[in-house]
Parts: sequence; C-alpha cells; structure tokens
Amino acid sequence: MSDKSLKPGLPEYLEKQGFKRVPLQRSVVGHFHTSGTLNGRDIAVLIDTGAASTVVSLSLAKELSLNQVRMPGVGGGAGGANLEIYHLPDAKLKIGEIHPKTQALFAMDLGHVNQALATKGDKPVDVILGIDVFEAQFAVIDYGSSSLFLKG
Repeated sequence: MSDKSLKPGLPEYLEKQGFKRVPLQRSVVGHFHTSGTLNGRDIAVLIDTGAASTVVSLSLAKELSLNQVRMPGVGGGAGGANLEIYHLPDAKLKIGEIHPKTQALFAMDLGHVNQALATKGDKPVDVILGIDVFEAQFAVIDYGSSSLFLKG
C-alpha cells in the first residue's frame, strides 16, 4: 500500500474544513454546469469564473413574475453589450442545499449566451453563477471530482 492511498483527497479535506460540495457536470464543450432552483423552479446553472455577478435569465425572471428593479446603466458579456440589467430583490437561488451568497441577484437577457452555447452543441442555461459567489464563499473548483466547494 502506498502513502498516497492513506491520504484523504481534496474533497474530503475541504468538507472537513466546512466547505459544502456542489456536484458539477461537464458539457460537451467542457463547461461546468449544475442544477438548482430559483424560487422553487428547477434551473440549469452555468459556472462562469469570468462573470462578475450572478445573473438570471430575464425571460425566466418574467416567467416567474419576479419583482424586477431596473438598474442604471447597462451590462454585457460573452458577446452581449448594452443590455438592460434588473435587480431581483425577491429571488431565492438554491444550488443543492446551498443558498449562494451573492452581492445581489441580477437579471438580463441571456439570449446571446444561450445562442453561443447552442452553436457549440451545448444546452441553454437559466442562471450564470459568477465570481461574486466564488469570492464570498471561498470557492474551490476541483476538476478531479467535478465539484464546486463553497464555504459558509
């Protein structure tokens, strides 16, 4: 038996440190995805280490009749620019058993994101989980176990 077999892996170590595990799935193009709920509705979540904020699809926010407060200015990303942004003060996001800590939940049109994903054979997403959550909860993405670990 080697010394390696006696050492706990990263997932076990992080869980002992108080991190909660979120299982991830790799898409056909290599993006990490997970599932969750928004105000009780099942959603598809894209893990995006380049997104500054966690963003909900505006069409989903409307479908769920969430309170939408128009923000000053515009936003964009991943091929979209000058998009209206809305604050969703009543939205409740849950991933597994975790309520991610966001600065605030925002909504914007994710049509350009889903169109780009579709051209690569990927499925559409309802929510983009951004670095606001990763920073607030000391996120660790473990490629070996396809897991996102969040603390707190």
